[in-house]
Amino acid sequence: MSPEAIQVTCIGGATVDRKYRTREPIRLRTSNPAISERSFGGVARNVAENIARLGMKSSLISILGQDENGDAIRSDLMRLGIGTQHLALSGEHATAEYVAILGPDGDLALGLADMAIFDGLTPSVLHQVWPETSPSWVFADCNLPSPTLHELLHLTRQNARMLAIDAVSTLKVLRLPRDLSGVGLLFLNLDEAQAFLGHSGASPGEIAAALLECGAARIVLTLGEGGLVAMDRTEFTSVASIPAKVVDATGAGDALIAGTLAAMLKGCSLADAVRVGTVAAALTVECPHSVRPDLSPALLESAMVRSADRRSKGEFP
Repeated sequence: MSPEAIQVTCIGGATVDRKYRTREPIRLRTSNPAISERSFGGVARNVAENIARLGMKSSLISILGQDENGDAIRSDLMRLGIGTQHLALSGEHATAEYVAILGPDGDLALGLADMAIFDGLTPSVLHQVWPETSPSWVFADCNLPSPTLHELLHLTRQNARMLAIDAVSTLKVLRLPRDLSGVGLLFLNLDEAQAFLGHSGASPGEIAAALLECGAARIVLTLGEGGLVAMDRTEFTSVASIPAKVVDATGAGDALIAGTLAAMLKGCSLADAVRVGTVAAALTVECPHSVRPDLSPALLESAMVRSADRRSKGEFP
């Protein structure tokens, strides 16, 4: 894939995810029969895959260990047509891995995360792998160390690139600088927004406005079952969540991000783009995978039509 073809460069987490679902209620300090599965995850990696499945060109900037897991992630990215030319390698840490121990009902009993490798995504590494040509969007997650996020904003301001960021968690959002100028689009949930602002109790609209005052150009604030609000300097939009049969909620936020960016690449306004992203998220929660394997432009378009029809019939706001 030529660098000039890249439309979204994603920077941040790439992990191997392992799930172990026990057949019977978990008993401690003994062996529990279980069903296991392996998949690939990480916010940035998931967004890159969703973008690729939606017919756009994407690449990934991340860091992998020199191990079997790292080789597997790279091979899968290449299979999907995602650019891997800017992946860094660590000689110190293993590829990031997340292990989930689930009970027979699917509830998480224990989660284990080995993410130390991402500390190696330093500002100097960012400079080494920074794309020479300008993609339409740069997306980053807050798995990046704080100095690297600060340098990323500096680079995007210098190069006038469009930067989207996902907060990831209430702790990791605090890695962002207080001055958000240079952030073209910030995705975060209500708890993450309140953690960043240092206060709670305001309405979603007031919180979004406060984040705009910090310098971000556009805000997408997710509200769980309450849907989301999106806001820029000229428009405020509220979008209801789409009723869906939830099989696994993992990856819904990543699909929202990818669907929104893909729509904006096609010229949609923020208001229209988040509606597309909301449908992509609903499609994802209805499957057992973090990235829906049959996601495509045709599937998304069909789901958009069905959603509009259901909304017109008053099935949801």
